[in-house]
Amino acid sequence: MNKAVSVTLALLLTLFCLPVFARAGVSVGTVIDSDGSDGYSGDYVVIYNPSTSASDSASTGTLTGLIETEVGSRRPAFKSDPVVPYMIDVDPELAEYDREHLAGLPEAEDAQTKESFEVGDTHRFMIRNYSPDGLYMTFKVLAKGEHCYVWTPVSTNANVYPLDSIDPDYARMAADMFDSKYDLMRESFREHTNGAHGDGRLSILYYNINDGWQPGQAYIGGYFSASDLYYNGMPILNIDTYPGVIRPDEDGVMVSDITGTYSPTVHEFQHLICYSRVGTVDTWIDECMSSAAEEICFPGSCVYRRIQTWTHHDYSEHQDWDDPPCEVEYVAEHSAENGFSLYDWSSGMTTDDILVLYAQVSLFAQYMYSRFGNAVFHRIIDNMGGGTRARSFQAVCREATGVDPEELAQNFRIALTANTSPDEYDGLYSFSMQEGYDPAGCHGVENLYELLCPVVFTGTSCSIKGGGAICVKPVGGVYYPPQGASPGLRYFGVTRGFEGPEYPLGDVDMNGSADSADALLALRYSMGITALAPGQLELGDVNGDGSVTSADALIILRASLGVIRKGDQ
Repeated sequence: MNKAVSVTLALLLTLFCLPVFARAGVSVGTVIDSDGSDGYSGDYVVIYNPSTSASDSASTGTLTGLIETEVGSRRPAFKSDPVVPYMIDVDPELAEYDREHLAGLPEAEDAQTKESFEVGDTHRFMIRNYSPDGLYMTFKVLAKGEHCYVWTPVSTNANVYPLDSIDPDYARMAADMFDSKYDLMRESFREHTNGAHGDGRLSILYYNINDGWQPGQAYIGGYFSASDLYYNGMPILNIDTYPGVIRPDEDGVMVSDITGTYSPTVHEFQHLICYSRVGTVDTWIDECMSSAAEEICFPGSCVYRRIQTWTHHDYSEHQDWDDPPCEVEYVAEHSAENGFSLYDWSSGMTTDDILVLYAQVSLFAQYMYSRFGNAVFHRIIDNMGGGTRARSFQAVCREATGVDPEELAQNFRIALTANTSPDEYDGLYSFSMQEGYDPAGCHGVENLYELLCPVVFTGTSCSIKGGGAICVKPVGGVYYPPQGASPGLRYFGVTRGFEGPEYPLGDVDMNGSADSADALLALRYSMGITALAPGQLELGDVNGDGSVTSADALIILRASLGVIRKGDQ
């Protein structure tokens, strides 16, 4: 025992004489073990690289014999419904083109675009990306909202799919939706700056984004391209109509629904806001905030999809909303589950791998909301500044959140595994649903994070990038880092909360009895040397004053020595 601690306990023993009152024990909460002096204990261990550079790598060393190689129940991997198409985002690729080709170019000066338009007016647009009918297409205004115009092509060619040919009411519905979410987007991400062009409204172009979609494939739901500011002279959101609005069902019958375009519209709107206020930003944080826009405007919509992608478990197929898996095995082909950096968005990945990246940044966005509220996103934009290249997220993290980036990413990584209730650890490792979430829209699940479970790495070794992490399941419940592990890695044992056995009051280490070791543990906590889980804090507060102090440590010690008996007054 540390000499100073021993002396302190001896002095306390001579100064105090307090009774112990017997009380019922408590159930076990989540326990996070970051000590490591005798290994990292837990159901799982999170291995994290705290570097803020995506290029920094740290090796786990050889994990053979240290971790479980088969975990959970082997269920079919997540796959999209072959009838209902799923979306992919091409904004990162378009942004890369814009960075290379638009630098130094002045925005277009088209006098016509500075004027207001009315329903029925036409205008010629340059469609540089995925045009269904040539480089230049004529569009007409179908609806004029308070903050937007809804346009669609006048062409009736088979591959164009104009919005008014699908349903004449859809344009008005789209404009009303955008107007209804405008203030919420402005509060969360700031007003977009329209410059000298237009009358303050932005243009939403509905047409077939010609990506070659076939049933069973992914499609481009929409995109924002900065090039529209230069070549068309106005801020534009491009939204898909085939299959975004109309598509064949399983019997080949054409069905339509405008509501499927609402989430991609606010997603792309955030891209526009961010570019107009900041300029070019790192892809991962731009996509993170656009995912946040979806969840802010349509609570549950983004979390519902992204958790299924992250855990590669399709609830719509298994119909097990009330019986989620307790853990799933990682997918070796997914970079994001192999220690990929939070701060990177590399090209050349497969579509499935990119979808997992979207899940990662989407969950990080909701972790940010859970900790700091939606105002955190406009604080990020405010602190990134302007110009051709924004400051990095790491540079503005402390200004926007008050937390260092390595600590913020660390806590997020632990939260993905621990997924605690908000009343544990002051919510540090928890997620909260957005205000306004309606369970009726998601199979009655009151909290979608009940579906989030640990994704467990089962490989032989891993190279973890800065801001990245893996979750392993240690053999025997204790993990000892191997000799070949990089020294900069951090480890966190996670014992997930469960309804456990009752423990006697004073049994701080939860081994079944209250003794001098518990007294020492309580004293170390009171001195700020170690941390205790919520359940341990309740067991350590033997005098019932709401905190664990040296007085509690003395009471536990005296009881263990027989100086006083439990129940004495």
